[in-house]
Amino acid sequence: MSLSLSALLDGMATAGLDQDVAGWGTAYTQLVQERLLRRVQEACGYAADPANPDVGLPARLELAAVVEAAVPGIDAARWHCHVYVGSTACVLATGERLPVYASQIEQGVFGLAHSFHNADVRELAERAFGVTWGDPGPTATIEEIVDPPWHEHVDPSAVRGVCTGPWEVQGVRVIADERSLRLAAQQEVFLRAELERRANEPQPSPPSLMERYAELLGDAVSPPSR
Repeated sequence: MSLSLSALLDGMATAGLDQDVAGWGTAYTQLVQERLLRRVQEACGYAADPANPDVGLPARLELAAVVEAAVPGIDAARWHCHVYVGSTACVLATGERLPVYASQIEQGVFGLAHSFHNADVRELAERAFGVTWGDPGPTATIEEIVDPPWHEHVDPSAVRGVCTGPWEVQGVRVIADERSLRLAAQQEVFLRAELERRANEPQPSPPSLMERYAELLGDAVSPPSR
């Protein structure tokens, strides 16, 4: 979840709006249960084919989710959720239980589930708090809350932290926003360098009045085309 949204919820808690914060927690948990788990099923729902390890069989996953408002070691709010996937899945075509197709879980989370979930969270925050999302700066590529300007309450160097969750993980752990944050950081470095390059480039001098007059005069007396 975006840091500006966590900052907003932190500010509400500091102001004593505990009931509103609790209402957000209920609404977000419902969003996770009703929409995120469905998106994970749609994007990641495959079992490993024992006859062909490179092929996934459409299967029904065993899913559970937990919502938390904090990350260990960080004082500020860090709202997030954990989605747990069972080690086996039920193949839709045969009913057979097989190990989950682990590589598809990672691809599905990075490719579809995470981006759609971000859009769902932004929409929920818009309805709940009337906020507006946008790029907080000329080189930013991750949307934050810009109206009210809660993005100004986010330290660019703030640590997001990694929460291990309430339950032990056996197998693969996928940090959903790892790839998008790494890409955003790379894009921001490139955009900042590009803006600095353009700012330092010598700007061409505008044409003088005589040069513009000569250009107009040349157009006026140019010979007709044959």
